[in-house]
Order: sequence, then structure tokens, then C-alpha cells
Amino acid sequence: MTPRPGPPARHGTTWARRRRYRTWALAYAFVAPTVLLTVAFSLVPLGMLAWRSLYGGDVFDTTLRYVGLANYRGMLESGGAHALGVTGVYTVGFVLLTMGAGLVLALLLNSRMPGVARLRAPFVIPLVLPVVATALIWGNLFAPQFGLVNRLLAAAHLPELDVLSAPGPALLAVLTFGAWQFFGQNVILYLAALKSLPADVLDAAGVDGAGPWRRFVHVQWPMMRRHTLLIWVITTVTGLQTFTQIYVLTQGGPDGATRTALYYIYNEGFVQFDTGRANAMGVVLFLLTLVITVVQIGLLGRTDRAAVAGRRAG
Repeated sequence: MTPRPGPPARHGTTWARRRRYRTWALAYAFVAPTVLLTVAFSLVPLGMLAWRSLYGGDVFDTTLRYVGLANYRGMLESGGAHALGVTGVYTVGFVLLTMGAGLVLALLLNSRMPGVARLRAPFVIPLVLPVVATALIWGNLFAPQFGLVNRLLAAAHLPELDVLSAPGPALLAVLTFGAWQFFGQNVILYLAALKSLPADVLDAAGVDGAGPWRRFVHVQWPMMRRHTLLIWVITTVTGLQTFTQIYVLTQGGPDGATRTALYYIYNEGFVQFDTGRANAMGVVLFLLTLVITVVQIGLLGRTDRAAVAGRRAG
């Protein structure tokens, strides 16, 4: 008779457990520096920001006065609500322009048209140029009398317009510059997503008679859902945090038409020296960004679950 196998040796089990512990310890050792830096330079300052938003005084005060939520109320009443509204309008326009232009140009650059590959470099140029320098150039384009925009209007026998001094045109000018400066990144991300799609699936769709539009709608776009989410999140966060072009071109004017939330933080904290309101707006902007990002990720998960349910039903 074959002897019955006995229980595993204790020393073997102990050795496997120790090996597993060493593996996890090594993994945590590699991750620890990143975690510590994140805690030290992100979570701790965020906690200090939330704590400081409950205290009043300016940046030079040596003693803090607890005021509770008064800073948030004062922030909303002193132009913070308007700044959040401008931020929302700017972000929506920024996302639509940069993602739409990025997708269209990425599809064009991904095509097999001759000479298209040489057009990829110009879209990267705005990303590598200093934002302040390009903002100054755009400011000269919109300058009255000698700016290119007004020269074109004069050539067309149209009345000249001081773009940066009118509320609506100023916001449009800032939005146009921001979209021009950033959309090249979306072109690169969308182009990378298109290059990662399986070629055999696209070829099979072409063999089945699907034209370019149908291949995009029914094959490429569904397979780029996760890439689009990443681009959507990055673009939204960038739009919510816009500052440099507004500081250079309009400084929040005219009449607060281009004063976004981040510019409000700068103005209250470093011009008016009211750190309580600036911190309150910082907390609100962080929470707004967090909620929008969570909602975006939730929409992706909902779409994926619906797609899986559809495949199972089919």
C-alpha cells in the first residue's frame, strides 16, 4: 500500500511565510519614499490649509483668531462666488476646445496621408515655450491700434476693438490662448491612444465595409474610453487651475470678467493679504476638483459595467 502523505513540514511553511514577508517588506521599502514625500508635501499642507481657513488675519499676524466659517462666507461675498462661476465657464470651454481640437488633429495625424507625419512637431511647440513669453506675444496681438487683430479689422473696414478691455472678448481671448497653449498635449495623448489600438480589429472592420466614420464611431471611440477619461481628467484639472495667462493678459479684469478661483487666491493672499479668504477658496477649489474627478471616474465605471452587461446579454 502507498503510504498516506503526512502534513507539510512546519519548517517549509515558515520559510514560505518568511519569504512572503520579505517580498512585501521590499515592496513597501520601494514605495515608502513616494508615500512619505506625498504625505509631507501634499497631505500635510492640505491639512494646514483646511485648518488655517478657519482662522482670520493677514499674512503678517503673529496670533490667529478663530472665526469658523466666516472666511468662507466672506470669500463668497467678496467676489469668490463670481470667481467660481468664471472658473466653471472657462473650464467647460477649455475642455471642449482642447479635447475637440486634440481628437480631430490626432485622427488627421494618424491617417496615412502623405506628409502628415511631418506636421506633428508644430503642435508640441506651445508646450515647450514659456507661458509668460507666449502670453506677452498674445497680448501684443490683441493690443489696440498696433495689434494684429485690430489691423485685420481695419483692413476689413470694421471698427477696432480693445479685446482685453471688454468683459466678453477678454474671457474669450484668455480662453483661446489657454486652448492654443495646451491642446498639443491632448493631440499627443490621443495620438498615443490611436496607435495603441489593435490593427487587426480596424482592418477587420474595413474588410466588413466600414468606412472611416463608422470605424471611428463603432470601433476606435469605444476602445478609447479609458484614454479619453485620462485626457478628460487632466484637461479639467488644468482648466480649473488656470492662472498664468490671466495674470499676464488681464490681471483678472475687466471688472472681474477673467478672475478665476486661482487668481482670486493670489489676489486675496498676496495683494490684499487676507490669507483666511485665500485659504477658504483653496479648500473650495480642492473639493470642487476632487468631486469632479470622482464623478468622472464614476461615469467611466458605469459605462464599463453597461458595456459588460450588453456583451453578456448578447
